[in-house]
Amino acid sequence: MSKSHGPSSTTKDKLRHVRYREHIGGKLPVPGKIELQVIGSGGRGTPRSVILATDHVRYLFNCGEGTQRIASEHKIKLSRLENIFITHNSWDNIGGLLGLALTVEGINVPKITIHGPAMVEQTIRMAKTFAESSNIQIEKREVELGAYEDNAFRIEYVPIHRSKSSLDNNSTTALSTDSLKSITVNNKESITDDEVPAKKMRLSQEELCSAVAYICKPHAGKRRLILEKCVDLNVPVGPLLGILKNEESITLQDGTVVMPDQVLSPAEKPYPIIILECPSVEYLDSLMSNKHLNSLQMKDKEEEQHNLPAELVVHMSPVEVLDHPKYQNWIKRFPSETRHLILNESTSGIANLGLFKIQTMLNLLSPSIFPLLHHQKLSLQKNSLNSTENGQVDETNNQLQLACTNLKYHLRPRKGYNRDQCIYMDNASYVSEAWAIPEFEKQLLHFHTKVNELTKGQDQNLVKYPRILFLGTGSSVPSKRRNVSGILLQTEPDSCILLDCGEGTAGQLYRHYGDEVTDNILCNLKAIFISHMHADHHLGLFGLLRDRAKAMEKNGETPSPVLLLSPIQINRWLHFYAKNIEDIQHLIQLVPLGKILPHQREKQAELYSSILQQLNLVEFVPVEVDHCKNAFGVSLSHSSNWKIVYSGDTMPCERLVNAGKNCDLLIHEATMEDDLEEEAKIKTHSTTSQAINIGMKMNAKFILLNHFTLLSFLFSFFFLSFPFSLFPFFSLSLFLSFPFSLFPFFSLSLFLYLSLSFSLSFLFSLFPFLSLSFSLSFLFSLFPFLSLSFSLSLLFSLFPFLSLSFSFSLSLSLLFFLSLSLSPFLSLSLSLSPFLYHSPGSTSQNKTLYHLSLKSLAALNPL
Repeated sequence: MSKSHGPSSTTKDKLRHVRYREHIGGKLPVPGKIELQVIGSGGRGTPRSVILATDHVRYLFNCGEGTQRIASEHKIKLSRLENIFITHNSWDNIGGLLGLALTVEGINVPKITIHGPAMVEQTIRMAKTFAESSNIQIEKREVELGAYEDNAFRIEYVPIHRSKSSLDNNSTTALSTDSLKSITVNNKESITDDEVPAKKMRLSQEELCSAVAYICKPHAGKRRLILEKCVDLNVPVGPLLGILKNEESITLQDGTVVMPDQVLSPAEKPYPIIILECPSVEYLDSLMSNKHLNSLQMKDKEEEQHNLPAELVVHMSPVEVLDHPKYQNWIKRFPSETRHLILNESTSGIANLGLFKIQTMLNLLSPSIFPLLHHQKLSLQKNSLNSTENGQVDETNNQLQLACTNLKYHLRPRKGYNRDQCIYMDNASYVSEAWAIPEFEKQLLHFHTKVNELTKGQDQNLVKYPRILFLGTGSSVPSKRRNVSGILLQTEPDSCILLDCGEGTAGQLYRHYGDEVTDNILCNLKAIFISHMHADHHLGLFGLLRDRAKAMEKNGETPSPVLLLSPIQINRWLHFYAKNIEDIQHLIQLVPLGKILPHQREKQAELYSSILQQLNLVEFVPVEVDHCKNAFGVSLSHSSNWKIVYSGDTMPCERLVNAGKNCDLLIHEATMEDDLEEEAKIKTHSTTSQAINIGMKMNAKFILLNHFTLLSFLFSFFFLSFPFSLFPFFSLSLFLSFPFSLFPFFSLSLFLYLSLSFSLSFLFSLFPFLSLSFSLSFLFSLFPFLSLSFSLSLLFSLFPFLSLSFSFSLSLSLLFFLSLSLSPFLSLSLSLSPFLYHSPGSTSQNKTLYHLSLKSLAALNPL
């Protein structure tokens, strides 16, 4: 992750609504506009989350993994977000809190208030310890304080509890103290409560397992002035209209008294909305007997005068609860005018529309490398998605509505659903958009021709494994173009290893493969490697573990523990989660990476042998890399005679070079572009050229780059790197880069350029002798791909002897470089360069070297 800075407190940097609130004396007016918008519909791999938006402030309800990414893509403004309401203390509702907190901190949101069950705020505070720098204030408003109220709403908390019998009998979910005294570490070591930094809170099982429903009652809006009635009553234009608008009477010049009721719209009836989650059938009795919720189901007109019925109910309950007869009967108690919005796994998982669009275009480029994603295949099979998969029910039936991303419900000034911005996938339009680009067809044909020429004669009987799927190649926080770190390594048909597991990793699998194949992959997941404890590398772990357990149960298997190969520091996080949210100790077998470093193998021979046997590896070598404390890379050698190296986050690291010698594939981070080398050093990351140089030192057959900053690699680029070594312990690297993009996902780098480079180095050293080193290097690049390099070096040394050294070298290279950007997933660059080298001091006066290299830049933008 990259370091961030806390929000500024200067007046200039304050958000607009904050400055406005201070300007008018601290209290915002009653909003004239209120609407509810769906962020995630709750489909598999998609968070269930809605946002209430007013003129000035926004209120978020639930924040699962991927919430911030969806909001970013669809330009849902988070700068006015001050309150987050959680319906139940489960990872499905809080998994995206840290990523969102870091995002709003970056746009100067000073404070976030969390509302909901016990320990929710402790979870995000604990998660903040994994951020390199996070200064945003997190506050918790306890349910016991009663309703929250501001200028727009009175929001009442309604606790819903599990039945007492289920708390007593269900030992797996009920978090008993005895079962949570420790998390097993390699079956021998444990972490105790004292090592958990979170605030100690002795909570009952009922408090930990409770859910909270929210009754949002809008304050009555100002009555609207009806100008036609003012004209009819001869009210002149001017300040008298303002007096009437403030609901005060006026007297006209002719003595006529005009009352506000004569010219204002009728007083608004602010019908409430309910947002609730009934996590399981064990909560149904508490839900159905709740007097506060039942009071909003009244159908009697007389009773309506005292308590208005709900206008909208947002149901975040799972399918098995929603379909339960008790729950259905509870829904039927509401008047027919009440609308019901459903967010759960029965809805579509389509939320990040951009990735489907880009994938469709990439499929034109290479159907084998970029197969259509699961929903796209369904769309083609059915010609168009049915209404349920689009998250849309019959529009004439407004009472029951399946949610979809960007669906809105207006509460003020007008009422009803707005489906104008709903997510609908249209493969045909994406293809048409690609073909409409000038010269696209010609360029695509040219590209396919070139690829066929370059691959002609290659062995087509390639091995099927290993297979590598990049689930995320971004750094720090998820974005529209990239998810954070996660790489699926399929070593065999029935064996997978996950290299890092950032937020949203499970969702990426669902989007790529669909439910059935993803469940199969999760069942075959043997190990999860966590490189280090920065949040963007492991916050998807709990969601993935839960999905894996569900997949195995669905397959009739008892969930078996997965190998968790991680720094020991993850222990605190695991213990906190198990104690306060959900018991997961039976789902993992934690192996601290420090225990199986090469120098520790003799002490851990049995453990190390077990790991190799479970993963069918001949070698598993964790490597301490140069990033934060306890950061690791890894080298994996399989029994099928292949070797893959993953760097994690690191600066250029010689230990990694030594461990990865002659590997088949190096996956290396390239967080910074080459012109940010100093920043990369400060933040302990690598630049593009540094990563490639590591691969060359390693003698890696192929190099894949990943872990890019938000603005890096929007287009593929062409670069040349010229190293100049001025002394054995000092070197300078000069590079040039030229981005050129012909299409959002296709880039061809064929550049004409002229470059001149000159460098001078001087070294003066005293005792026991004096030496002077002078180096002159000159590079001249001629149109179109011809470069001439000339260097002269002179060494003069005095005492105890005199020596003069002179060397001359001339190199001529003709370079053909083809760069193909298969963004958003992969960028490939191919270079062929006949290189002629001449040196008077060489035993062989002339050498012609042909170098063919294939380099891959992992860009996996949508996934």
